[in-house]
Amino acid sequence: MSPREGPSRPKFGRIDPFCLLAVLPVLFVAGILGALVNVLLGLGFAAVAWLIVLFDSWANRPGPVPPAPARPARVQRPAPVRAPSRAPARAPARMPRPAGAPVRAPIRRAGPPPATR
Repeated sequence: MSPREGPSRPKFGRIDPFCLLAVLPVLFVAGILGALVNVLLGLGFAAVAWLIVLFDSWANRPGPVPPAPARPARVQRPAPVRAPSRAPARAPARMPRPAGAPVRAPIRRAGPPPATR
């Protein structure tokens, strides 16, 4: 399949905001040159700024849309037969502590630092 077949892609895209970092100073110089030195020189610089924007828009044009891959038809399978579920088991009850077993110490957490004098 030729890359020319199918829908054509747009010729130009969005202008990158960072392009203005190059274009605005050129337009500023074009204005100064056009007003103080020579109008044609100012128009020449303005044309260069326009070409920068045009190139940036061309470079940021959207790519061609790839064709959607053909997916095979999905086969509906019957649901698996399962045995009826039973109610979930309860958590085991806590066993009482035997009479001679040692008592666990409480968990110690870090407190505020000691006060200094």
